Order: sequence, then structure tokens, then C-alpha cells
Amino acid sequence: MKIEVNLLEGQKLQANFGKHQIISDQSISAGGDESHPEPFDYFLASMPLCAAFYIRKFCEQRDISTDGISVTQDNTNVGEDKYHKRFSLVVTLPDGFPQKYKKALLASANTCTVKKVIQAMPEFEITIAE
Repeated sequence: MKIEVNLLEGQKLQANFGKHQIISDQSISAGGDESHPEPFDYFLASMPLCAAFYIRKFCEQRDISTDGISVTQDNTNVGEDKYHKRFSLVVTLPDGFPQKYKKALLASANTCTVKKVIQAMPEFEITIAE
């Protein structure tokens, strides 16, 4: 997928892809006005959003209500390296969720594409257009 980014006023950026646009900003301490999430915030949000998508699909395929289901993510640094993170996702299920599906539901959440791409250790290349 091709994503094009335009630099807007202040520290705002606009990513354009397909029919969609995402605007990011920076914290006040970084010169922004915090009117939109920072780019790293979008990255962080992509993981629980992806897991929740697979949880919803799992429930829909089994005609299980998704009312009361939520996914919460927290991240912490591992050791001294500020870039080495541990992500913890917790799935909250409503009372009465079928016990026999809990393990399979977690397996479904673990199929998240975002998680799999990160675990595969993507490669990055940055060049200047000629």
C-alpha cells in the first residue's frame, strides 16, 4: 500500500492512502498543539484494534454477542532500551461468556496481522527520490 504524507501547519502531518486520511500532531513540548494523536500513538493503537477485530470475527462466526467485550493494551520498557517494549493486551469478557471458547478466542486475537508483522522484524529503507 502506498501512503503519501503531506506536511501541514505547525507540527501536523497528513497521511493519505486509498480513500482515507490520517492527521497527526505532536505534543506541546515537541512544538505541536496536541490536536491529533502523535504518529507513535497510531502505531500503539493499531495492535489492540487489530486484536479486537479478530475477536469480533470469532464471536460473529459463533453467534456470540460482543456486548461487554473490550481490549486494553499497556506497554512498558524492557530494560534500559527505550525502544524495546513489552505489550500487554487484556481481553475483558462479560459474565456468561462461554468458558469453552475462551482459549480459542485468545488464539484468534493472537492472529492479529499487526502483531505478526512486528514479530517478523520488518526491514526499513529510507531514500531520497531522484
